[in-house]
Amino acid sequence: MAALAKNHRLCFILLVVFITSATPSAAALSGSYSSRCVSPSPAADQHTDVDDASALLRSFHITSGVFSGEGADILFAPRSFYAVSGLHQFTDGFVRRSFSLLPHSVSRTTEPGVLHLAATLTLSGSRVQVFESGAGRSFEKERHSISFYLDGYYSSTSAQLCMVGEGSDLSIDGSMKHYADVALHLRIPSPSSLTDPFVTGSLEGADFEPFSLVTYAEGSSYSYGENASCLPEPDSQPAAARRGIQTTPDGNFSCATLQERIATSYRLEYGPGYAVSFPSLHDPRMYVNQVHCTPGGAVRAYAVFSNDTADKWGFRHIFLSEEAAVVADGHWDSDTNRLCLRACLVARSSQAPATPSTRTELQVHECGIGMSLWFPAVWTVRDRSVAAGVIWNATQMNSSDNHTSVGPDALITASSFQDWKGNLSDVKYIYNFTMIEEAKKHYLKAGLSTSKKKKSNGSFLGNYTYSHREFYFPLFFEGETGSGHARPVMIGSAMVDGDHRAANHSFSRHAAAQLKQSTLVNVSYDMSYDVAPKNWSSFGQLERQHIRAEGVYDPTTGSLCMVGCGEHNGSMDCKILVSVQFFGGDKGFGYGGGGRGRISSLRDSSDRLYFPGKGFTVSGMYWRSVVSESIWRMDMESVVVVISTTMTCVLTVLQILHTKRNPRAAASTSITMLAVQALGLVTPLVVNSELVFFNKRKDFAWLSDSDKGWLHLNELMLRVPTLIAFVLQLRLLQLAWSGRISVDRGSEGEASPAAVERKVLRTCLPLYVVGAAVTGVAHMMNVRAAREAELVPRRFAPAEATTLWGDLASYAGLVLDGFLLPQVIFNAASGSRVKAISPWFYVGGTAIRGAPHAYDAFRAVSYAPTHVYASSRDDFFGVAWDIVVPLGAALLAFVLFLQQRLGGDLLLRPRSRGSGDYQLVSTTNY
Repeated sequence: MAALAKNHRLCFILLVVFITSATPSAAALSGSYSSRCVSPSPAADQHTDVDDASALLRSFHITSGVFSGEGADILFAPRSFYAVSGLHQFTDGFVRRSFSLLPHSVSRTTEPGVLHLAATLTLSGSRVQVFESGAGRSFEKERHSISFYLDGYYSSTSAQLCMVGEGSDLSIDGSMKHYADVALHLRIPSPSSLTDPFVTGSLEGADFEPFSLVTYAEGSSYSYGENASCLPEPDSQPAAARRGIQTTPDGNFSCATLQERIATSYRLEYGPGYAVSFPSLHDPRMYVNQVHCTPGGAVRAYAVFSNDTADKWGFRHIFLSEEAAVVADGHWDSDTNRLCLRACLVARSSQAPATPSTRTELQVHECGIGMSLWFPAVWTVRDRSVAAGVIWNATQMNSSDNHTSVGPDALITASSFQDWKGNLSDVKYIYNFTMIEEAKKHYLKAGLSTSKKKKSNGSFLGNYTYSHREFYFPLFFEGETGSGHARPVMIGSAMVDGDHRAANHSFSRHAAAQLKQSTLVNVSYDMSYDVAPKNWSSFGQLERQHIRAEGVYDPTTGSLCMVGCGEHNGSMDCKILVSVQFFGGDKGFGYGGGGRGRISSLRDSSDRLYFPGKGFTVSGMYWRSVVSESIWRMDMESVVVVISTTMTCVLTVLQILHTKRNPRAAASTSITMLAVQALGLVTPLVVNSELVFFNKRKDFAWLSDSDKGWLHLNELMLRVPTLIAFVLQLRLLQLAWSGRISVDRGSEGEASPAAVERKVLRTCLPLYVVGAAVTGVAHMMNVRAAREAELVPRRFAPAEATTLWGDLASYAGLVLDGFLLPQVIFNAASGSRVKAISPWFYVGGTAIRGAPHAYDAFRAVSYAPTHVYASSRDDFFGVAWDIVVPLGAALLAFVLFLQQRLGGDLLLRPRSRGSGDYQLVSTTNY
């Protein structure tokens, strides 16, 4: 009930916001503007070109600002809320208070430098909702947003924007809350620059106290400074060891790729002499959370430094006063594959404003900081950073004749550590064989290689199936709070981290063969888990830990032994032993399987980096559960396919009998309709033969060889009923053709069946050709767009990768969905009311064609990854298709129903030519 009420309130809020946004507020520029806004002064609008207005709208668009202050606590939940018992505390938690500004219209005015602007300001945050029940009072934190429709003026001279308006909101108790006389004050620099990069301001109203708003300027009107310079390249870091930025098809710099790689968390390591250069920087973490760039390679960014190592960056505020931050701009150097930036520290202004609660003043200073970021092309156990870099004192370097005076001791090094899901096919991995040998020593010392008992327990990873996904496993710590996962990076010589398509290819080419041939296989893992810190309470936050390990895996015993590196007590510790023993089973690991493992220190207990060992359990594999569910769904869908195709055969037989019992039906049946059905049945048979034998190996790579062989046989068996339906369709076509020839011999003129059929062809054939051409053009456009986005070609609806033939096969299914169209046109052209088509045939056929779309809608909700039934190779699927296709098919069936009772020309009654029945002649009943 709570969820239902919450959804109801959300719909109501959206309706109010829509009405408010769509209705111009006449009061916006009344006397309230002059009372709330001292400047800029209102001015009359004048004509603004469309292109100019579009550029101006983009310059005022804000998407990621934050707000804070006492006034915000009136609109949202307080910062701290205590239940009556005092035992529970609720804070804003992980819901960041943010705002966005969406401009609706902008125009220039008669006053130079003054713009008239209308926009919607949306505040997003959270609030506490109280539920009363028999068990007592409960509290739940929910996301919440409030929108204000505002109108006002902006002065480019003073960079001040002032807008007034009103807003509406639903209170927690469900009552309507109206906010009147609201004023927004923003300072928007134009252009923004490295020394003036922020938008700051306040929001105030008659019903709440003023509070501050701040964001990093997002508009395109940014004035980049002079090109920043990087440190001279060290001999140990040649340009060849760094990955470049893939360019767009037109050869330009790819801003999207840069943003994707840079905006992440970084671990910072400070050199011994850093304090002289950076007395205000000492935090162990840095997060680059905003990146903007131009096609020419100019880049600007905002980065936050933090002492919080919990790695919950996705929920953090980005403009908190206690955090150090920098703004930077520069350029991407394609020759050395480095991003060179000049940065400035950000701090609150020492000169407090008159009303501190209403505005956050940010000041940029100390702009002598150099930053350089790059993307390593070589990974090791110690460094698997997608992005890495250094920070140094650029003023010190520029003031010295010897640029090398900035030594390693004075640098801050940065390395990213969050999971990466992009394509890493161009990254080379180098094993640390010292760690491999040490892991092998501990493996042999444990006696796992001589355990014959374990070998008889059943199948393990790698000796029954060959998919890199199987090597991913979740872990849960024993006797303490904490859980995590282990993700394979390398299996043998195959890198399987990153993009799953590249991982599949690499695994099938290298790792699978090595698992079959080798007793011990070199492996590399990334482990990430959350643990409870000291003095942790149930309301506290867990700390995230990372281990990067290398070692050996024995697929015959299911034993994994690795030595790795992890951050501990503020230092990097590379003496961590990770051992896992997977459980075997007759059905393979994951059905009833699991395992046990341990993370322990190889150091003496007196060492400051020593830590007590942690035992963990490995649950059944996630991918195995998906496989089990997928196999069940494939079996179920296979049964549905057999039922639907069998019903098609039955309906065709009924139509054949109907045609034999009614001699007039054959002449009134559209040959085009029957030909469309025949072609619609044979096209998937022809095209999918390639997909069965070639693409299935890719689509179901996670199945064992025996399972894939059975799947191929099953696919062929599923096509047999379709082949039978095709043969029956040819028989029906032969009956209709024979009956047509007999009638044509006794009919002449425009009313003859042959003449009417020609009209049907002249109408339908161009439609089908145009549809096929549109399908081909859309396919080529999708391929081009996919290449630009570095993706594989996709169908019109979400589905697997496809070819042009595959899309044409889907189009054939779409034509088959409208198989009644030629018959409807035939009846309309002939005016016939002969019941040529059996109700079983057209009603049943329509239901069969609509059922896959209904199932696809269900599958989208229930997340069923299988496509045996309602396959995108047989038709177009998606939200729009699943609605339009059944409705269109049902409409054609209804029109045909009316035509066979009221006359085929009922829609063209003024041009009716009578009954339209054909003159029958003696014929042999075939």
